Amino acid sequence: MTKFSFTLALGVILSAQSVFAIVSGDSIRNKEIEEVTVLGGLSNFFSLPMVVVDKKTIETSSFFSPADALRRETGISLVRDAVWATSLNVRGLSEQRLIVMTDGDRIQTATDHSAALSVIDMNDIEKIEVIKGAGSVLYGTGAMGGVVNFVTQRPTYTSIAQTNGNVETGFNTVNNLWKNVIRLQFATNQWYLALNGSFRTAGNIRTPGGTLPNSQFHDASWGLKGGIMYSPNQEVLVNYQHFTGWDIGLPGGRSFPATAVARYKGVDRDQLSGEYILSDISPELKKISFKLYTQSITRDVELKPADHTVTMFPSSNNITSGVKLSSDWKFTDFHNLILGAEGWQRNAYTSRLTIKQTSDSTSIGTGDQPTPKAHMLDLGAFAHYSWKIMPGKWTLNAGLRLDYIRTSNDSAFSPLYQYISSGDKMSYVKNLARRVTFASSVHQDIAYAAHVDVVYNPAFGQQLALSLANSYRAASIEERFKLIELSGPKHVGNPDLKPEKGMFSNLNYTFSSSRFRLKADVYANYLSDLITEKYGTYTYINASGNSTAEQAYVNVNVSKALFLGAELEGKWKINDLFSLLANASYTRARDIDANDFLPQIPPMSGFASFDYQSKKQLGASFSALWAARQNENAADETATAGHIVYNMNVHSGNIVLNESQLQLFAGVDNILDTAYMDHLSTTRGILKLEPGRNIYLKARLAW
Repeated sequence: MTKFSFTLALGVILSAQSVFAIVSGDSIRNKEIEEVTVLGGLSNFFSLPMVVVDKKTIETSSFFSPADALRRETGISLVRDAVWATSLNVRGLSEQRLIVMTDGDRIQTATDHSAALSVIDMNDIEKIEVIKGAGSVLYGTGAMGGVVNFVTQRPTYTSIAQTNGNVETGFNTVNNLWKNVIRLQFATNQWYLALNGSFRTAGNIRTPGGTLPNSQFHDASWGLKGGIMYSPNQEVLVNYQHFTGWDIGLPGGRSFPATAVARYKGVDRDQLSGEYILSDISPELKKISFKLYTQSITRDVELKPADHTVTMFPSSNNITSGVKLSSDWKFTDFHNLILGAEGWQRNAYTSRLTIKQTSDSTSIGTGDQPTPKAHMLDLGAFAHYSWKIMPGKWTLNAGLRLDYIRTSNDSAFSPLYQYISSGDKMSYVKNLARRVTFASSVHQDIAYAAHVDVVYNPAFGQQLALSLANSYRAASIEERFKLIELSGPKHVGNPDLKPEKGMFSNLNYTFSSSRFRLKADVYANYLSDLITEKYGTYTYINASGNSTAEQAYVNVNVSKALFLGAELEGKWKINDLFSLLANASYTRARDIDANDFLPQIPPMSGFASFDYQSKKQLGASFSALWAARQNENAADETATAGHIVYNMNVHSGNIVLNESQLQLFAGVDNILDTAYMDHLSTTRGILKLEPGRNIYLKARLAW
């Protein structure tokens, strides 16, 4: 994979020399562009709708997971599976159509279970960046709905040697959450090193309708970051992160029956990356970056379905490793180009042990594979071009990407083994009859994505941007090969799924002045070959070697869908102390083939806040988070009522204590203890309410 990526990147870089030979002319000084840390130059080349949640927002509020920090943003909704395991919905498209990254490295994990966003240390986040809409031309398969990138804190080089750090503690009343955080940094003008660690423990969540059983969680993490500046134009970055969680209750989930009891016995994530950056190579070639990364996510689940005499222990191991090479070219101040190549591979393995208690002293254990051992390889090349046709008036951005995708799997058998345990004796069943759930196979796809947008500035402080793109998503390993057998019908994958495809459009108007900012977006997205479950026939090879058909929910390409929506947000700086922020968003989505509404579409919703900020002394905010009634539902969904939830927070400035600084934070979420149900909540059972009133306190001591 690495050799291929180097060869491909070298070819596109050399081809840029011919482009440079053609492009010439006078140049003017580049217009300053808002920096996006890890999404970097690629996102700056397009006028894509973006959200950035900064460190201050994360610090002054109380969020149980990184996804919570985005629920106030326009067009983004929280999908909750209890409190710890959460995911996101962006403009009506949920987690399987989003790419989630940490510091630009992909997180690939099982799509049938939440928690991809929950294995990131909430206390180490510098900011969260979200691209809303088609991102395949930027990041390849999976980015149909957008890209979510968690940027962790990183020190900066200092003119003299410095050592600093901070400790933080906090408490939440709604689930007796305690957290403790420590961070240390060492920096000089040539290198830096940062260490961080955190620990959290929480009990069951309290709702206005009572306590939600099995909603506890416990997690801890630590990380190490380093940077070396070999010369003014050469830098090496290293990043390692480890996250672990245990005894995490899952009172919700579409994969489990309503009466099931499930929990994560253990969840672990390890991320390691290294990057080399070479800058100012020539007047035309501004930067080359080369990055290697790997991430491993393992999960062990304990599940008791409706009949609690049966206990299942599913487990999974997902390892994603990648390489990326990117080059930034500036031919004139009018013409810029990014060329690059990347490749990544995901290896996935799952297993499941089912123990059935047949008597007080006897049980039968059966091992099988919910999905076979499988591999997904993606090799891609991309080019992004920006042309200032009339500087300050007209800009054209265009991009193209080509990917080769290969998915392969080993044969999967059910059962793999079986034993009988009686008292202190255990014996394995010999000559066990096995069926072939999925035969070994190889599936290959060639996919492309294109993006173009035109930006027009009619007057100072005003901008119109029209973005058009096509996007794609290859079927995941779980969508091709899953086999979920709980109470009720089976849920089965389909190895022959075609990639999902989509056409996306977004029209944006932005007005900015010294005290007021208004932003409006309207969008229309058409998706085809959507992957969805449909009740039908599932065929497998039985123990006798014969083909057998059963009825099950099977993944198929059937739907064509149209998504229409609008977003509006504004910020008014009333004076030097007070400001007002408000936003609203609406998405409407229909299955064109079935002439019906699509499932899991968020209702019209919004957020408003009134903020006070004195100079370095005191800050406070009063806010309201609201959603309208959602009755545009799929056939098997239930309408949810509208709601409004009030929150407030206050924080001090830095209180000087000798050579240290103390900062205090406090707030109340859901002030009125409002009982409500989020339409995208997957909480099952009798109690389906969101968390009730939560009072939180935090303190941070820095030196």
